[in-house]
Amino acid sequence: MFRNITFLIFFVFSLTLNAQKVEILYFTDAHQIFPVDDVDGGRGGVARLKTIADKLRAKNPNTLVIHGGDLCGGVLFGGMYKGEPMIEAFNQVPVDVCNFGQHEFDFGAKHTIELLSKSKSQWFTSNLKNRDGDVFGNLPAFLIKKIGGLRIGFIGLTDAMNTSIHDDLVVQEDLFIAVSELLPEMGNVDFLVLITQTNLDTNRKLLEQFPEIDLILTEEQFEHESNIFYKGSVPIVATAGNMSSVAKLSLEKNKKPLVEIIPLNSTVLPEKYLRDMELYYKKDMELQLSEKIGRLEAPLRFRDGIIGESLAGNLITDAFRGLHNSNVGIINGGGIRADVPAGNFTLKSVRSLLPFGNKICQILIKGKELKELLKEHAADKSGQLLQVSGISYQYTSADNKIVVERNGEELDDEELLTVSLNNYCLGNLKGEFEVLIDEINPKAIEDFEVLKAYCKKMKVVKPVLEGRILILSE
Repeated sequence: MFRNITFLIFFVFSLTLNAQKVEILYFTDAHQIFPVDDVDGGRGGVARLKTIADKLRAKNPNTLVIHGGDLCGGVLFGGMYKGEPMIEAFNQVPVDVCNFGQHEFDFGAKHTIELLSKSKSQWFTSNLKNRDGDVFGNLPAFLIKKIGGLRIGFIGLTDAMNTSIHDDLVVQEDLFIAVSELLPEMGNVDFLVLITQTNLDTNRKLLEQFPEIDLILTEEQFEHESNIFYKGSVPIVATAGNMSSVAKLSLEKNKKPLVEIIPLNSTVLPEKYLRDMELYYKKDMELQLSEKIGRLEAPLRFRDGIIGESLAGNLITDAFRGLHNSNVGIINGGGIRADVPAGNFTLKSVRSLLPFGNKICQILIKGKELKELLKEHAADKSGQLLQVSGISYQYTSADNKIVVERNGEELDDEELLTVSLNNYCLGNLKGEFEVLIDEINPKAIEDFEVLKAYCKKMKVVKPVLEGRILILSE
């Protein structure tokens, strides 16, 4: 009898403790449903995520599972399936709260709305707007969760929408303005949590301007590393890329958040149902992408195109230029998304390089405007540097001067040029130009199909560096 009373007291005490503590299980950048196989045992995967979520919920019912953004696009898997398998998997976990990443819009805002209609998660956004100025998708601008005796406020911010497809149906509001407008509406909370898809510097500036923030959950800073940065005593938590890890955060009233990083590696036993789903999609991808296109004679490294001329950039822009027999072909270096080893060049190789499925359009532009476009992005190190075909250019950052040549001669300002480019670049284009083929034109073919056809004709794919881009500091 005494032991039964002791157990009952312990049980009630445990429930009381849990009622005072809220656990958040946070992850971000879930681009691929199954583990990434670049380390022993793989990293990530929705089946491992569910195992961790189930264990935490069993221990403490006051648990929220939160995704920080980017479940659609960005990698080959996203380009092929456009986020739908991730929504299905998130419903099974289940994921309670979702913020947007810019890659949710890689296939247009209408597609984003379709994904939301299939999701059981609570989506919200604090700085993405419809054209009329209301919150995108008529979603909540912030969330207040009353759980475990705590009142927790959430603000969700999405940055870098210019790196997704241009779409007039969604507008990015300034992050700082959004926060300042919402704070008075939220009232008093025990914890104010920002879920952000932005860089570390911006997160730190948010903390400087809004000292009432208690915690920031942000996007990956490194693909293979999880990080907990602190500004004062406030943590900025960034789990590793492709949901390689999750963060468990313990919130208790009048205490600082406690953070624990849990790797989603081979030590985590995957949940069976979602593991079967992972295997299905992995096999489906292999079947779809096994077609051999040719033989690649030199490895392609996508990061080369971020800072200068690259083999991949030369190959891809040559293919784009050839599609419409244009004078020039261009692509931003960040639009090339994978390394490809030398050897068999397959459909998987092609789609890994160009996972977004953008359409190749054509414009007519004067030499002067093209020079300005190249110069605008020449000093960029974030992926907007333009890879080119049909021309070459030399940019000197010291005097912000650019020299563009075509057929061995300096390009004339008044010369009219046809340029092949994807609809992402077209959507971000400034200045004067005429659109000859837009993305809805039947002649606007998906980028990977263009590259596939081009390489298939070559059979032996052997891109070379030709001095098309030269960036000088002085």
